[in-house]
Amino acid sequence: MDQNVFTSLLEKYLDGSISTAEKAQFARLMETPENRQLLEHALQDAMLTDKYLFPVPEAQTDRFIEQFTTQIHELSPAPVRPIYTYRRWAAAAAILLLLGTGAYFWYSRTPASHPVTSNTTTRPLHDVNPGMTGAVLTLDDGSQVVLDSTGNGVIANQNGTKVLLSKGQLDYKSGAPSAGISYNTMTTPRGRQFKLVLPDGTKVWLNAASSLKYPTAFTGSERKVEITGEAYLEVAQNADKPFILSVANGVTVKVLGTSFNVNAYPDENAVQTMLVTGSVQVTAANSATPLTLQPGKQATLQKRTGKLSIQPADEEQVLAWKNGYFHFDRADIQTIMRQISRWYDVEVEYKEIPDKKFSGTIPRNVNASQVFKILELTGNVHFTIDGNKVTVRS
Repeated sequence: MDQNVFTSLLEKYLDGSISTAEKAQFARLMETPENRQLLEHALQDAMLTDKYLFPVPEAQTDRFIEQFTTQIHELSPAPVRPIYTYRRWAAAAAILLLLGTGAYFWYSRTPASHPVTSNTTTRPLHDVNPGMTGAVLTLDDGSQVVLDSTGNGVIANQNGTKVLLSKGQLDYKSGAPSAGISYNTMTTPRGRQFKLVLPDGTKVWLNAASSLKYPTAFTGSERKVEITGEAYLEVAQNADKPFILSVANGVTVKVLGTSFNVNAYPDENAVQTMLVTGSVQVTAANSATPLTLQPGKQATLQKRTGKLSIQPADEEQVLAWKNGYFHFDRADIQTIMRQISRWYDVEVEYKEIPDKKFSGTIPRNVNASQVFKILELTGNVHFTIDGNKVTVRS
């Protein structure tokens, strides 16, 4: 068989666009060792081009193969012979499952990592839906607009500035200037995130349990805003009017035109500013000397010591929330659960705290039970959902 045909069927299987006839064809092709070898080569190519290249433990490969053959049986009524493993085929099957589910996780006993993958699980009696787009806008007079349910159009008019809502995004259109400055505060509750465009054209993405206070028109020599929680900003360039971001614990970020992420949740141990493009200056409350960040670097203020330092940043990990994922790199379960609690709006109780580090990626658009199932496959942590309360056990 032409490898291009087989690869085309594989890609359609992975993205869900495969037809009924093609499913049957794909299932039949899995019956012969020759075609299984062809599949192995295609998957090995994926392994070589994908950055997640890792060994697969023997105990887990059997589960991967069992899940994969079950999926193939469900694809088509055509009979499929059992697929017996050998090391390279097992690794390839693991990659197929990882690509097909869009989620993987592994735990770290040592520096080596061991992947674990999960198919979609049955929704239990107690479950929690993922977060969604939504926020609360507090206007200058103290009145509030819940943006989860507000329709598109002009939702407010403040000192000549129109506040527009369109397709889940808030935008400000300046009109004739008037006396005084109005301030708005955008707040995302737990389980919500939101995007807005400030009056100067700066784009802001707010993560769950965050807030941004800003004027409805930038006047004077600076553009000053205040943030709590986490946000990603693409600041509109204006060399004559620097953008000043005030963060928790006295951290100040000064930019001219750049994109960066700030994490300033009160329940985290540090305030972190990661630069994507441009240049920013980060100043701590106890120092008059700013640190200048370059792209790919992160400034970290340790809350306990007040020390501000610069380190290399993992952009994929930092921006995972904005891109629709949880992404962890040797994180403890408490770090993971803080993110989960904000996005799913759940309370967390620990009966036992696993002494393990976890790494991996999980989509943010799945129910909480599916996230917990993926974590539980490591064998090192277990969860119970009761209403909006999650109990963690080792």
